[in-house]
Order: sequence, then C-alpha cells, then structure tokens
Amino acid sequence: MRILIACSWSLPHAGGVNTYVNQLAKGLQLAGHHVDIFSSTPDGLGFYIPSRGLFIDKSKLRTFIANQTNRYMNHQLPGIDPWIKQSEIERYCIEAAAMYFGLSEYDIIHAQDIVSAHALSRVKPAHTPLVTTIHGCLAKEWFVKIKQMGLTDQDTNSPLWHYSTIRENLGAIVSDVTISPSQWLKNVLVNEFSVPEHHIVVSHYGFDIDEFQQHMMRDSVSAIAKPDAKKVFMCPARFDVVKGHIHLIHALAKLKEERSDWVCWLVGEGYLRQDLMQTANQLGLADHVIFTGNRDDVPALIRQADFIVLPSMQDNQPFAIIEAQLAGKLVITSDAGGIPEMVTPSVTGLVFHAGDIDQLHFCLRSAMEADSTALSDMANHAKQWGENHWALPSMASRTLELYELARSKHLGAVDEVVLRPKPQIRITTQKGRRKWGTLRRKRHHAKITQKRQRIKKRRHAKQRS
Repeated sequence: MRILIACSWSLPHAGGVNTYVNQLAKGLQLAGHHVDIFSSTPDGLGFYIPSRGLFIDKSKLRTFIANQTNRYMNHQLPGIDPWIKQSEIERYCIEAAAMYFGLSEYDIIHAQDIVSAHALSRVKPAHTPLVTTIHGCLAKEWFVKIKQMGLTDQDTNSPLWHYSTIRENLGAIVSDVTISPSQWLKNVLVNEFSVPEHHIVVSHYGFDIDEFQQHMMRDSVSAIAKPDAKKVFMCPARFDVVKGHIHLIHALAKLKEERSDWVCWLVGEGYLRQDLMQTANQLGLADHVIFTGNRDDVPALIRQADFIVLPSMQDNQPFAIIEAQLAGKLVITSDAGGIPEMVTPSVTGLVFHAGDIDQLHFCLRSAMEADSTALSDMANHAKQWGENHWALPSMASRTLELYELARSKHLGAVDEVVLRPKPQIRITTQKGRRKWGTLRRKRHHAKITQKRQRIKKRRHAKQRS
C-alpha cells in the first residue's frame, strides 16, 4: 500500500507525536509498505512531503486565503474571536497545500490530529479511506494554556470553547476509523465531545525496542556526567504548562530542605523555559536543577539517570514512560490522563495525584529512601511489562488491520451512496404542478413523434423494396 501520514504540526520536532510518526512509519515500511509524510516544515514557513521532494511556501497560500477568510468572516461573523479566525485560516492552508501536492496516489491517508483530519477529509479523493490517530485532547490543552495566560473570561460558555468542542468532534468523526492510544482519551471524546463510541478503536503505541536499547548504550554526544554520590532525577518533557514542571520544581525545593544528595535534569525546550529557570533560582535550586535543552542522546541520558519523573497535568500515553520502562528505570509519575493505564502504583512505579506537590515530594523522598531491592523489583516489573506491551511489530500489525477495517467501511459507505435510489419528486404547489404537468406532456408528445417517424421509415423501406 501507499500510505500518507499527515500532521498539522511541524515535523520533525521534539515531542510524542513526532516519535509516534517515526515509529509508525518504520513499522509500516518494515511490513513492506510505502510511506510518505505530509506536514508543516520545522520552521513553520511551509508544507512539504520530503520523500517526494515537494514543498510550498505557506505565504503563497496564506495571503490569498486570509484575505478571503477575513472578508467573509467580517461580513458574516463580525466580532468573531481572532483565534478562531486564525485557526480556520491555518486549516484552509493545509487543505490548499494538500490539493497542490495531490493525494490521488495513496491507498490510505492517516491523519495525526483533529485539524489535519478535518482538512484532508474535505479535499481527499472520494475513494480514499481516512484514518485518524488522536494523541490528546486539543480543546482541553488549549484551555489549560489560556487559563495560564490569565484569560479568565474564557470558560465553557464562551464562543471559543464552543468552537473548540465542535472542532474536536469533527476531527474525530470525519475519518472512517479513529484510533485512540488510551481508554482515557476515548472516554473523553465520547463523554465530553459526543463522538460515537463505536467510531473509536483503542490501540496503544509501539516502539522499536532493539534500536532504543542500542541508542541507550551509546555515549552522550556532550558531557553531562552523573555526579558522584548523588542520585539523578530526569524529566524528559517539553516546557509546557500541561507537563507540570512547576509542580516538580516546588516539590524539589521541599526535598532540598531535607537532603541535597541529588540533581534533576530537565531535558527539553519550550516557551516556559525562562519562567521555570527563574523559579528554580528563586527557590535556591540553581545547583540542583539542570536545564539541558533539547538533546539527541536522550536514551543515553536515561541510562545514567536513577529515576524518571513525569509530573504531567494532562497526558495521553507519554513516550517518556515507555522509554523509562524499556530502560528498566523507576518511574515517578502523575495519575493524569491515560498514565494509569501504563503504570501500576507501587508495582511498576510511584504514582501521585496530578498537581499535588506534597504527594510528588513524598514520592521523590520515597525513591531516595527506599530499599534498593524494592526499587529494582519495581523497575524490573515495569521493564517486563513494557517489553511485552510496546513491541513495534505488534503496533504495525494492529494498524494495518485498522486500515483494512477503514477500507471496508469506506467501500460500504461509497456503495451506499452509489446504490441509493433516487428520491421521489413531490410537487406541493399549484404552480409546481402546472410546470410538472407541462413537462410530462412535452415528453409524451416527443415519444409519439419519435414513434411516428420510425413507422414512416419502415413504410418507405418497404415501398423501395
């Protein structure tokens, strides 16, 4: 099959969606299929399908689309929230780029978010099935950020929330099959965004375990040496409010009041970096909390770390936990989103309530004070579970089965449209009845005329003979 993986976000980038796309593409290619990836460029200035050498500058699309959109919305929807307007313009740009590149050669299109799913559903060929994997609840994440920015007037009664819920619903239902990596996310989509339960299939992530373990054994590309006689907490996550770094920093400040034989590596980048660094310095953690930036050697850093910490406020199925399990490291994590489906408290990791600084501090202190045998047992249980649960070939096989399901459902939908009987015309007005009667009489006279002409031709033919 020729498969197009599509995403509205820039690829490559540091994040779980990028990891999933890379793993999925690898698994499908190993199974013998051709895979292309359509997304925004890393700088966000264009769209491309790199494997086909295709690129278009977004500015060439945006100028025209923005003019048309602004003109329409200013007339039809005066006073509309500018975020809504910009979101629609971005989606139109995705549609235009996809049409420019052409989609007719693909057997399956696999979108990676609600925005690209909605966009491609509007411009793809009618015969091409669409599958969507939803990696998180965009509406909820959006509103967490809005609250963090101080826009307290935005609530569930605001036009922006109504727009977000409609967009979430549409993005989940336009495909032939929608995949959720966790039962938690499926429940959110069904119960809060009115997506039909039968439309969503839960299928968890997969990971190239052998490759990860090979990368884990390599040396770091630049020196971040593990301090002597100190334990290392490591948090590999982008600096975003939904990842909960601020709670981790405050919990670490409480830990520092009790002991100082530890450091914490914060691995990643994001718009909150400066704020988090300032908070860490104010709390006296400058020598204990290390901001490493984005790294190409995360598996090697995980090997050096003693504990992997993920204090998420909202998350679906974070790859940071998958990697920690495969590395045999103890995980300290919140109970946000789909994480409870990945970690069993006190069996495969330590779990605290999302946003609870005191509970997080207790877990950090427990990890430092626990017997090494107990910690090793938890880490080993997590590794065994992870190796059975995250195998890449299994994910590729499940995904291909879902592609076939999408093709059969799509074919059935197309057949229904083709075979649907033509609706009966019903005339309800006197004027309509007169027009319909005149049309019927004209057709009747035309048939009589044609019949008379055929009779005349046969008579002439007999006379000649």
